[in-house]
Amino acid sequence: MEKRVLKIFGVITSVVLFISVWVPSVQASQKIDIGFVHIWPATHATQAEQFPRFFKKVEEATKGKYTLNIKYYPAGTLLGGAEIYDGVVKGIVDAGCSVPSYNPGRFPVMLTLSQAGIAPPVSADAAARIVWDFYRKFKPKEVEDVKILYWYATGPAWLHSKTPVRKLEDIKGADIRATGATAVALKALGANPVAMPQHDVYVAAQKGIVKGSVAPMEVLQGYKQAEVFDSSTFVPFLYSELFYVVMNWTKWKSLPKDLQDAFDSVAEAAMKEGGQIWEHIQTLGMEYTKKKPKGHEFIHLSKGEEARWIKLLEGIKGKYTADLKEKGFPGEEIVREAGKLAEKYNKGKYEPWKP
Repeated sequence: MEKRVLKIFGVITSVVLFISVWVPSVQASQKIDIGFVHIWPATHATQAEQFPRFFKKVEEATKGKYTLNIKYYPAGTLLGGAEIYDGVVKGIVDAGCSVPSYNPGRFPVMLTLSQAGIAPPVSADAAARIVWDFYRKFKPKEVEDVKILYWYATGPAWLHSKTPVRKLEDIKGADIRATGATAVALKALGANPVAMPQHDVYVAAQKGIVKGSVAPMEVLQGYKQAEVFDSSTFVPFLYSELFYVVMNWTKWKSLPKDLQDAFDSVAEAAMKEGGQIWEHIQTLGMEYTKKKPKGHEFIHLSKGEEARWIKLLEGIKGKYTADLKEKGFPGEEIVREAGKLAEKYNKGKYEPWKP
């Protein structure tokens, strides 16, 4: 009996040794903590869909070697929209996403794309590709104090308002929320631009501080602004908003090299999906708003009326070119390239995003 037991034990031991040699050991993935701040409510699709999908792409690129534990800080929790870039630079937070136009004068080269009439996109898909190629061509020093993870952009602009806007006279002297380059454009049109981040617009409109806001269609749902505005006028020539996704350099350098490589390897895919998701969000915003019980009016300017607006904006391109040159940049080349990229990608056909 004793010999039989020893024999069985020997067989079991051999099997265990065989498995240990031929079957690779399964190691737990290494957890990496990252604090991430952004400009949207926690319920917005950016936190619910876009950023988690981006970080998942990174994890997959490492073949499961790393797990990214993301601590999200949505709008109104850690940093305001205009504070995010410097907050990342200083290490207040590891990474974040906001828009360059919240910091006028800080990003002169990148904000070329935001100037009225220079490179207006027809969709968020096109806009994302425009900003990505533009950044990769010029690699401006103005954003060298952070690690650029990727860029993307929102869709064409609408002027959301309490009362319908069908002609220039409807906005003369009106207080309208706008940021950066859009503020310059509104001044040229005779309106009074009021700077504020998106998450403040709802209360400002509710209290009558502003009569309207220039923004993409998605804010009507994402920021519930359909509750305070009753009409939207299509004004794609007024602006193009860019989004940077960046990381603090010290945090970046602390990451293992293969994890850094994973981030870089998915950057272009993240940009393209960012465009797709934002195009999808625009559609959802319009569908959501159309269901308002009291209704919502969507307005397209007549060709003649649109020409009146665009004529008043003609000086912006020349002035911005001169401003770039005055700051030591090749203004003509930068502005020309922005226009060429818009022309190229506005002709593209893009697959819709499927949740």
